[in-house]
Amino acid sequence: MTILGHLYCSGSLPWGKSKQRVHMSGESYTRWHSTPSDDDDDDDDGGGGASGGGGGGDGSSVTIITPSQRPAPAPTLASPAAQARVICVMILVCLVCVVIGMWVGWSWAHHHKGPHFPVNLVVPAHPPDHTLVHRLLYSLSPALINDYMRELSETPEEKLATYIESVWQGQGLDTSTTSFTVDITTQDTQRPSSVTVMYSSGEKEVLTLPPVPTIVAAASSGGGGVSGVVVYGHYGQREDLTTLQSLKISLQGAILLLRHGRIHPGAQLRNAQQAGAAGVIFYPDPDDFRGSEGGGDAFPEGMGLPDDGVLWQSVKTVPGDPATPCIPSLDTVFRKNDTERQERQVPGLSVSMDVAEHLLGMMSGPDVPEKWAGGLAVSYHLGGAWRPAANITNITLTVNTVTTTQTITNIHATLPAADETKAVMIGSHYGGGHVSPRSGLASLLALSDALAKSYLPSGTGRKMVFSAWAGTQQGMIGSTEFSQLHSWWVEGSVLAYLSLDEVVRGTGSLRVLASPLLRQAIREAANQVPWAEGGNISVREGWKLSDSPGENDVHFSNLGSGSDYVSFVAQRGVPSAHFMVVGKDGAHTYSLRHSQYDTYKAYTALLDPNLTWTHMLTSLVGGVAVVLSESEVPPVVLSEVSGDLYNAWRSFTETHSRALSQAPYNFTSMLDAISREILTLQDRLSLLDDWYQKRPFYLRPLQSQPQRQQQHSEVERRLWWVRNLERGLLGPRGVARDFTNNVMLGPDPEDPYTPLHFPHVTRAITRALNHLTPWHRVHLELSYVLTALASYRQLFASDFPAEPAYTS
Repeated sequence: MTILGHLYCSGSLPWGKSKQRVHMSGESYTRWHSTPSDDDDDDDDGGGGASGGGGGGDGSSVTIITPSQRPAPAPTLASPAAQARVICVMILVCLVCVVIGMWVGWSWAHHHKGPHFPVNLVVPAHPPDHTLVHRLLYSLSPALINDYMRELSETPEEKLATYIESVWQGQGLDTSTTSFTVDITTQDTQRPSSVTVMYSSGEKEVLTLPPVPTIVAAASSGGGGVSGVVVYGHYGQREDLTTLQSLKISLQGAILLLRHGRIHPGAQLRNAQQAGAAGVIFYPDPDDFRGSEGGGDAFPEGMGLPDDGVLWQSVKTVPGDPATPCIPSLDTVFRKNDTERQERQVPGLSVSMDVAEHLLGMMSGPDVPEKWAGGLAVSYHLGGAWRPAANITNITLTVNTVTTTQTITNIHATLPAADETKAVMIGSHYGGGHVSPRSGLASLLALSDALAKSYLPSGTGRKMVFSAWAGTQQGMIGSTEFSQLHSWWVEGSVLAYLSLDEVVRGTGSLRVLASPLLRQAIREAANQVPWAEGGNISVREGWKLSDSPGENDVHFSNLGSGSDYVSFVAQRGVPSAHFMVVGKDGAHTYSLRHSQYDTYKAYTALLDPNLTWTHMLTSLVGGVAVVLSESEVPPVVLSEVSGDLYNAWRSFTETHSRALSQAPYNFTSMLDAISREILTLQDRLSLLDDWYQKRPFYLRPLQSQPQRQQQHSEVERRLWWVRNLERGLLGPRGVARDFTNNVMLGPDPEDPYTPLHFPHVTRAITRALNHLTPWHRVHLELSYVLTALASYRQLFASDFPAEPAYTS
């Protein structure tokens, strides 16, 4: 190390700022001395020798040689060879002097021109450390998941919360709980719901006594009994009911018989009510719940649903406690009564295949459209009348529910972390009041176990929070109330929410619903986790081959509703992801789900005997959590947000252009303004991506506080974008909404299972076309989109933060 380098490292030279000095290169120094000057000859050594021009400071002194002095002897001429040797030596010396001078001058100037750090103190930010994912995989095994699943299946419902908390405490995690007082609607066990056939002879036949809780809509859902004819309505989609009306089949006062599937059961119930139906009977058709698409043969030979299988699904379309919309259900808050809540819904009841077959066998009327026939061993008729030979007077649908105010409790556990201000949440529901293998909860406990073994006692980089949610099956109540109570923490600290609710619904392929900001982290984690079918390939390779062969990469879907992630992404703008293993081509081949046959034994004997797929999915979720927690700068492609929005806007305008052009409103300027904002967003995020991907350079070892502050600020700049990029797309607070604040993406109001871009605008257009609301409501909803985008643009400075000009 040079003397200058030694002074620099010891702190003798300025740190980060250069002093105001004049430095000259060798060339400029030579030009300066070539100017005539009185000092040209002042390199005389004063020894009395001839100087050929004079010395001193004024240029007038002269050397005089007196006669008494002996003249100097005449110089002796050297031989030509000697002269050549002297010239060569002189040239060599001059060259050495020039090189040394140039090096000294460059070093002096270089060390004074601004911040510069020796190469051995300048290193790039840590790239993602995938050995940490492998470290997790070492501690996570199918046997560990199986042990927890077996224990959970043997634990009574009322003891689940205590068991979960004790497990997390035994793993060495810090535990806490959050409790809420909520309204829960359940089947009245004292008065079972039923379908009763009334014969002309006066006899009654009760067709069903459901073995699992009845479908309910909300605390204010319709109850009691309704009587009438039965009409077969396929899946109860709007187009299905429109077809019935076009065929002159009256729905007014009828009881609709609908197949489970295609859309959310709450949407089926709402559509039926809007069409004039008095009630709904849901059933699982063999074409949907058996065969190649539905699990094969009926249980126990296959995963198909048996004839007496009954499915339980909530028809609530708005998550949370219906008595306290948009605010947490604390003991003392205002609670709406029944008359102040949502519009009362018609009663709905889930029955088995054999009950539905009996009903269809008694119905007459026209044959169903060709594609409407199902797999029951009867002729499918549209109904509206009874076969004369059946001697039936009518059918009575009786739904008996009871609403009680209960205290529900979420359980949480955390690992210690170096950065407590950022968190990655991983959650699953527990309980639900019906039979379940509890695979998602077992995966959550096994994952926390493996992470505790890998990271305790030192902890993770960023906080990991594990949550077991209560009231999910009644409409995502626990998670919604939590996000409403802790909204400031959720919006300010949670980097991501990862859902472990579904786990396996078939085998052979992977489906991931994810916010754009999480997709790159999922890709990187998927590179490190082995594919369940072996073949020495990663999840990313197996996923691509099974899901979208021929595509460049894996495929992601957007998030709708149906699990606990919805309150985080739709209300709070937290990037979220939901993971499922499914059958080939995305089929859900485990048809026992949410039925009385959905047990630990069925899951481990038929669906995933060795839990290899369950283990793969749990490992992937854990890998994503590790990538987000341990990466100094999380892997993110920021422009995926704008790309997704750009494509969605094009699709929206193509779909609704005709309706908007024919409306009694001129939307042209508004649509153009939104288009410009989205194009601006696309440009800015593309530039921001370039900035984000240039990982910052840090100084190590961090010897001084300014260095530490600089390293911290470089990471925080990037994390700020990750935290706020999707939150910035939320609409204005205080606007009347059923649930979601996100004006850009959310559950489809017509079918909450389905994700929909610009959901509030789309709903306003639909209602305006049906003359339910005026067209100015569409203008208002478009205005919310425009103002959200215009406000969002303020997040972007005209120039992105400057990076330190480090050199090596």
